[in-house]
Amino acid sequence: MILTKDMYVPALRWRQGEYQALLRLTGAAKDRIVPYVTIPEVEYDFELQKPKKSVHEHVHPFAARFSAKWGRRPAWVNVHPGIADQRMDDGRDIPTYVFSALRTFEANAIAAVPLDTAGSIVASVRTIAATDGLGVAISIRLEDLMKSNARSRIEGLAVALDLELAEIDLIIDLGAPNFEPYDAFAGALIAALRRIGDLHAFRNLVVIGTAIPETFKDVARGADQLPRHDWHFYQVLLGKFPSGMRQPNFGDYTIVHPEFKALDMRKIKASGKLVYTTPAVWEVRKGGAFNDNREQMHDHCASIVASGKFSGARYSSGDDYIEKCAVRKEGPSNQTRWKEVAINHHITRVLDDLAILGAAT
Repeated sequence: MILTKDMYVPALRWRQGEYQALLRLTGAAKDRIVPYVTIPEVEYDFELQKPKKSVHEHVHPFAARFSAKWGRRPAWVNVHPGIADQRMDDGRDIPTYVFSALRTFEANAIAAVPLDTAGSIVASVRTIAATDGLGVAISIRLEDLMKSNARSRIEGLAVALDLELAEIDLIIDLGAPNFEPYDAFAGALIAALRRIGDLHAFRNLVVIGTAIPETFKDVARGADQLPRHDWHFYQVLLGKFPSGMRQPNFGDYTIVHPEFKALDMRKIKASGKLVYTTPAVWEVRKGGAFNDNREQMHDHCASIVASGKFSGARYSSGDDYIEKCAVRKEGPSNQTRWKEVAINHHITRVLDDLAILGAAT
């Protein structure tokens, strides 16, 4: 699998809002994305003071659900570090269990591992790669990329996986950095990538990051905007790449911060909000506590539709829902559905952004 320059890599935790957003994309949109999927940690029951499920109960449905929501399209599959070292009920580690199940669905899933993966998981992923013949993705965090031994560590992990670099997809995970000033950050990132050596040696090269805040507590009530620093930075980055140096594909965490943590909702009343991606900013409509007034979502949707930034009901499944909610043809639903709506629209918007960027270069 080789990404073309107009393809996009959304990094998604495999929860309902995320996988339903994928499912409801158009076929044309699905053809231009390769998701970087993370099987998330087990959700916590704050009332009972224990995880809601066992690791086995949590992970077991993944393969069937992946097949139902994404079919045989390509994706990278990673395991959250919080559960990566756990065992399933039959004693197998999670990657071995998951990829064995994915094979029964003939899924086109590629194992992904972070650079600092434990040796036991490396051994399991080496067996997965040898069995499936699809290679492996290695993700490297920004702080590790900036170190002088980044190349040797990547090569060492490739050797441990028994793979050539041509079978490795290198994913640069920026996390949620301060992107500004764009020029300075781009220069530092390019310098670090130069130390990696010939970037064409890798099968794919992707950079993922986000400017979405960890919480929206500082976002004003009513109408507010958040700059899409990750997208603006990427455009500056490409413009600074020296001639002949391989340019990375764009990826992001959609509208969810990568360090998203489950909160005790008995103590915190999450605001009703709608995050709507435009070419330059996220338009945010935020009100009071969602569960105290779900009807507020009608007003949030109506505000987006009337803003002059609305893409139209035909643009995506998410946009269709927004328009119908604005005129009360759809109800305010729940917060999971609004995450799905926002992510579905966001992915469609980024694909258009990339197409426009490609046409201009």
